[in-house]
Amino acid sequence: MRKTHHQNGSLKRVRRSGGREVWIYRWRETGPDGIRRPRKLVIGTTKAFRSESAAWERVEQLKLNINLDRSIDAPCPRTFEELVEHFSTKELPKSDDLDGEGRAYSTKDNYRYYLRKWIGTKWGAFALGDIKAIAVEDWLRGLRLDPNRKHPEGKKAANGTKKKIRDLMHLIYQHAIRYEWMERNPISPVRQSGKREHTPDILEVGELAALLNALEVRERIAVFLDFGTGARRGELQGFIWGDVDFAKGILHPKRSIVKQHVGKLKTEASEKPIPLSPLLVRDLLAWRQETPYAKDTDYVFASPVKQGKQPLWMSAMMRDHIQPVAARVVPGKHVTWHTMRRTYASLLQAHNDDPKVVQELLRHASMAVTMNVYAQAISEKKRSAQSKVVELVADSQRKAASAAEKQTGTD
Repeated sequence: MRKTHHQNGSLKRVRRSGGREVWIYRWRETGPDGIRRPRKLVIGTTKAFRSESAAWERVEQLKLNINLDRSIDAPCPRTFEELVEHFSTKELPKSDDLDGEGRAYSTKDNYRYYLRKWIGTKWGAFALGDIKAIAVEDWLRGLRLDPNRKHPEGKKAANGTKKKIRDLMHLIYQHAIRYEWMERNPISPVRQSGKREHTPDILEVGELAALLNALEVRERIAVFLDFGTGARRGELQGFIWGDVDFAKGILHPKRSIVKQHVGKLKTEASEKPIPLSPLLVRDLLAWRQETPYAKDTDYVFASPVKQGKQPLWMSAMMRDHIQPVAARVVPGKHVTWHTMRRTYASLLQAHNDDPKVVQELLRHASMAVTMNVYAQAISEKKRSAQSKVVELVADSQRKAASAAEKQTGTD
């Protein structure tokens, strides 16, 4: 172990318990209260900085960021890992009463996954000023998922995944700028397209009708409700009977459940009431009479293990009960809960000429600037548009069932 001194601190080569050698820089810093306290920072491994002079160069680069420490409330992070820790504490709290800039639980959970899986392992030890746009671009270009039997080297990460990683890194650096720890965002020049490599599947009217006819009652109601409302998976999982106004034909989304965490909805627009067509009201009433969990506080799709007090895992329902049927009925199409939302949007756009109605039925927070000229859609117009596409599928479903009965009779 060797230690060298500098007028502003010392550099030490230290062997960690796992056998890895790292460079550690130590210095003293005067805090906002005027008291000088010792600080230390891992500069990097001896493999990354093979010579002492290379490690000192990194220290000199760090001082550029140290000089930017103008925060009263917190010391300036020295590494990207420290910045991520500060960002996570302030912006991604896990407590229910502090939702971090209004972000939904699902958004925060995704951010934590990207930080843990991708960003932290690659960039955590870097000093704030050492992460360069070109290096990030090159890294994103070669990013791969974990290896498996089908892809021994790991499948290339999708553009959408890489774009989310790029945008999250940009957001974290904006956090540093907000605290006056940095003056520019090094991720701003990073170019990363989010263009899909493959067009997501949507179902034709006949395909959706065939799927509905082939499903068991609970799964059929779930798919029909998801399609007929355009609900997101977490919203569908969070519906309780008390959210349904059967008399007025309105569904009031109030919560989203992700990994059995009950949280708020994704956006303010998501909280808007959803009109229910008479066909959906009829099917929901029939399901409420059949399910043993029919109290207002019970979940519409309740877990029998928890006697209605917790919902079923919708991902498990899709994987175990719906996708096997879909593979037989609509082969070649990858069916998920979001397929229903995309199918709903596609049919709405094809059978309705008011984009504002489509936006409000899908409960999007915003729309393209050109769409903002449309006035607020009235509820009856929304109900008419929604009923039109639901009845379209229901009519096809009845025809398919009738044809199947005739075929059975002839056989």
